[in-house]
Amino acid sequence: MSASLRGRLIEVSARSLLVDTGDSMWRLTVACDVSSLCAGDFIAVHADPVSVTDSIGVAQNVTLLARPQGTGQPFPSPGGDYFRLNCDRRRHLLSLRALALASIRNYFAAHDFLEIEAPLIVPSPGLELHLQGFSVAASDGKGPPRYLITSPEYQLKRLLTSGLTRIYSLGKVFRSGESGPFHNPEFTMLEFYRAYEGWQSVATDVAALAERLATEIHGSPRFVRHVEGIPQTIDLSLPWQTHTVASVVKTHAGIDLRGDETVDELRDKIAAAGFRIPSPSRTDSAGNPYYAWDDLFFSMFLDQVEPKLMHAGEDGIHRPIVLCDWPAPLCALARKRPDNPAVVERFEAYVAGLELCNGFGELCDPVEQRQRFLKDQQERRVRDLPQYPLDERFLSALAEGMPPAGGVALGIDRLLMLILDAPHIRDVLAFGVDEL
Repeated sequence: MSASLRGRLIEVSARSLLVDTGDSMWRLTVACDVSSLCAGDFIAVHADPVSVTDSIGVAQNVTLLARPQGTGQPFPSPGGDYFRLNCDRRRHLLSLRALALASIRNYFAAHDFLEIEAPLIVPSPGLELHLQGFSVAASDGKGPPRYLITSPEYQLKRLLTSGLTRIYSLGKVFRSGESGPFHNPEFTMLEFYRAYEGWQSVATDVAALAERLATEIHGSPRFVRHVEGIPQTIDLSLPWQTHTVASVVKTHAGIDLRGDETVDELRDKIAAAGFRIPSPSRTDSAGNPYYAWDDLFFSMFLDQVEPKLMHAGEDGIHRPIVLCDWPAPLCALARKRPDNPAVVERFEAYVAGLELCNGFGELCDPVEQRQRFLKDQQERRVRDLPQYPLDERFLSALAEGMPPAGGVALGIDRLLMLILDAPHIRDVLAFGVDEL
C-alpha cells in the first residue's frame, strides 16, 4: 500500500534516499529522478513501503517543499542544531519526558490535587543561603525589585492559607550559578503540598510517583543505569528505606550528632573524628576566622557520608534512601520536631547517591519564620551574598493562619536522568544552558 511521507533529506544519491520524518528514518530505493535534490531539503515522498517495521520502501515520486537558505555548507553541519539536538536518542528521551510529565499530572489528578500555575516573577526569590536568584528589570526601570522564582513555595503556601488543601505546581524555576551534569540554571520543579498531613505523606507520594514513572517507561520499577560506563541496577519499588541524619552520620562518619551543637562543638567533633576542617573563607568583624555551621556540616557530610549512600546493597541493587530529622541549624522553612527541637521535620531522598528532593513538615509560625528570614539576611551580609527582600505578603499569610502541612520539591529533570539513564541533564532537556 502506498504512503505519503513528509520530512527532511539526510542523504541523497541516484539510488537511495534517507528521509527523516520526525517520527522515524526511512531508507528509500529511488524509482524517479532525484538529481535536483540535496541533503537538507524538505520533501514530500510518495512511496511503496517494503517493510513498515524497518522503515524501508521505494520512492515513486518526490516533491521539493522547501530548501534551507543557509551558508551552503554540507548538511548536517557538525555545529548545527540538527547534528547536536536531533539524534535518535535525544528525540526518544524527549518523547519519554513528555510521557512522564503527562503521567505526573495524571497521578495528581487521581489523588484530587489541584494544579497551580505559579508566577515566575516574584518580589523575593527566597533567602536560603544556597539559593541565588536572577533579578528582573522593568524596561522603564521603575517599580520595586523583582526576581525569577527559585521555588513556588511562598505562593503555594499562601494558597494553603486560603483554604486549598492539596495543590501542586509543575513548571520552571531559575537558580543562578547552577550548571553542570546535574544542574541547569533553568529546570523543571514539581512542588506539592498536603494540608493537615505530615512530611511522611508527601514522602510516600514521591516514592509512589517515582515507582510509577519507572514502571511506565521500563515495564518494571527495576532498571539499569550507567555511571561512567559501569551498570548499576536501580530498584524504585515501595517501600523506601528511611534513616535519620544522625544515624547515617554515626554509621559512616563515627560522629554522634545531636543537631543543636554550637559551631565550636561541631568543629571539635569533626576534628576528633579525624576529618579535615575546611579553611574558613571569611573572617568576622574582629578579623577572626569565621566558620558557619552549614559549611562545617556539609564538608563532613559530602566527604564522609554522601559517597557511602552511593553503595549498592548486599545483593548489588541500589535502592532509595530517605533521610529525615535534619539538624536544626539547617531548618530553612521546616518546623522543629515538637519532641526534639534539636532537629527539624525535613527529609531528602537519595538514589545511588543522587539527591532527588527536599521536603518539610512546614513551619506555620509567622514570628519564627520572620526571625529565620532576618537571620538569613544577616548571614548573607556576612558572606557577601546578594541581598533579597522579605516577602511580606507571605509572612502576612502565615499570620492569618496556615494549616499544618507537608510539602516537597522534586527536581523532575534529575529524576528523569536517573530513570532514562542520561549522563547529563541536557540529555533530558530540549536545550541545555550550553546549547542556547
